[in-house]
Amino acid sequence: MPVRNAPSTIPTTLRLIGHRLLQRWRHRGQGDGVADLSPARLAPVLAALGPGAVEVHRLSVPAGGAWIDSGIDLAPGDTVTLHAHGRVWLARALDVGFSATVGLWYRVGDQPLRKVTAAAAPLDVGDGGRLWWVAKPPGEFANRAGDFEAVPERAPLKGGFEVVLLQWRGDGPARLADAARLDAAAFLPVLERLRAPLRPPVGWHYLWRLGDGELYRADPEQANGLCCHTHADVGILQYPVDLPLTDDTRLDWSWCVEQLPSALPEHTPPTHDYLSIAVEFDNGLDLTYMWSVSLPVDTVFQCPLPWWDQRETHWVVRSGTSALGQWLPESRSLLADYRHAIGGPLPARVVAVWLIANSAFQRGQGRCRYRGIALHGAMGPVRIGADQR
Repeated sequence: MPVRNAPSTIPTTLRLIGHRLLQRWRHRGQGDGVADLSPARLAPVLAALGPGAVEVHRLSVPAGGAWIDSGIDLAPGDTVTLHAHGRVWLARALDVGFSATVGLWYRVGDQPLRKVTAAAAPLDVGDGGRLWWVAKPPGEFANRAGDFEAVPERAPLKGGFEVVLLQWRGDGPARLADAARLDAAAFLPVLERLRAPLRPPVGWHYLWRLGDGELYRADPEQANGLCCHTHADVGILQYPVDLPLTDDTRLDWSWCVEQLPSALPEHTPPTHDYLSIAVEFDNGLDLTYMWSVSLPVDTVFQCPLPWWDQRETHWVVRSGTSALGQWLPESRSLLADYRHAIGGPLPARVVAVWLIANSAFQRGQGRCRYRGIALHGAMGPVRIGADQR
């Protein structure tokens, strides 16, 4: 039988209630940190740019509904930017909800769905077409066309997002640069993302189910290393491999975790903010090795989130905060760990290595660096990310 030895969720839930009530009191009246593009703020910028420089659209995207037709048609090469405010609430009384970087999605024409990567960011217009919006948790899409999964019944989600969409006319980047000179706080972050988008390192890609993000980048101080910074968002970075799963198969890596995204045990849905490295097998299951704030080392538990609870198993390999900021080496025998934690018929191959960062629920921050990621087997080592420089 597979091991499942996580503690009861009741003490963590009670601690969460107290923790979130305290956070709500401390941060009452504070905004979400995105520049407010109210009509009054935009007016002097629009006047300085002149007529026809930019077309402004204001849209409401309520939580949890169907795709919304914006009524806006976009052409290939259009420069389009957005500012998004708001939150979708999973439990408003506990201040548990997610921001636009977790749950604001769009489609342009018949292209695959995309997620907003920042609350102030350019849109990827691609081949152009009609613009559609939806506010959904990232686990609720069945495919890249944007069809919805059948999800368990639950209370309707509350909240949503207010979006200011700007279509820049003529030389869009130049017009945006002019706007950034007039109001740097509002437009400079968008301009910087347009000029130098934060791409994942070569060979890695974001899992489409959670959408693209700005969580990972190559580490300038480590050959083939990666840096992770998560703040009120979520992302899984994947590196495809094809390696037989045998008794010799091993995953090695070193990591330096500087900040954990949760102050509470991570085995309940509203506290499931964490940092980890994982392997995916050819049967669609994955085993993820995480650093917990307080769950004991060798705690093994099924992911507490819908959809993922059928696919993902967590194994705590580090715990606590005393070793934060230190480079630590790890080595795991994958077949032995699979038998122990998952059990049942054995998969034949390892098909991907994942890096996972989640801070969507409590909206905290996590920071981590990785180096020396490698899979070892009978044919020798496969160095993950070795082609990124």
